[in-house]
Amino acid sequence: WNFDTGLDWHLLDAPAHAGVQKLVRELNRLYKNLPALHARDCEPEGFQWIVGDDAQNSVFAWMRHDGSGGTPLVAVTNFTPIARGGYRLGLPRAGYWKELLNTDSRAFGGSDSGNMGGVQSQTMAAHGMPNSAGIVVPPLATVYFQWVK
Repeated sequence: WNFDTGLDWHLLDAPAHAGVQKLVRELNRLYKNLPALHARDCEPEGFQWIVGDDAQNSVFAWMRHDGSGGTPLVAVTNFTPIARGGYRLGLPRAGYWKELLNTDSRAFGGSDSGNMGGVQSQTMAAHGMPNSAGIVVPPLATVYFQWVK
């Protein structure tokens, strides 16, 4: 940003730029409305690795906690241009995990690869968690999941 000139608002006429604007708006909305994303920002207990060592697939996954017993939020990122279908992700609870955000959504200029709104976990241990689900991790994207009671 150059403080000597105005913002290039005309760039929003390009779909890719408008998609990034929509994504940032949605990320800000989630951050504001989900305590798991902000309540314990400065405390190590607010963060927990799920997958931090999958160099072969270039996938990382982590969980955020709000500290007051609310449902945790799980984020999964794929750092490659190859979609990871059927990726087995460890989860702390059995049941339905709603896909809250998929940065590969067509609304943001992505390819719309994802989990059709959510996944059902099974009692199958993975990544040190008692449950897991087979998920799609879209290319060069992050997906956010939250357990639904």
